[in-house]
Amino acid sequence: MEQGERVLHASSFGAAAAPKSGATARFGSPEQAEFRHAQRRTADSLVATIATRAGVLVMSERERGATLDRIRAFLASRPETSRGEFTLPMLSGVLRVRRL
Repeated sequence: MEQGERVLHASSFGAAAAPKSGATARFGSPEQAEFRHAQRRTADSLVATIATRAGVLVMSERERGATLDRIRAFLASRPETSRGEFTLPMLSGVLRVRRL
């Protein structure tokens, strides 16, 4: 699949969106899609981004430092990420429901 290509999925949310018996539907069936893209990164820029995530921010300073050090060491050990810039594949998922 190429970067920017859209992948549509049949919704698995149909039953959850249906109104209880006798009620009028206010929203249509949910639609779901995924979009592939990529970002150019370095090990340092990826570690800096990870450091901003909620799960990392709530760690103690000591645990956060140890976790980021482990990630840095892992990235340094991989040929794909140890030599400057690399392409980080991304996948964005979207769920949309239209009001009737």
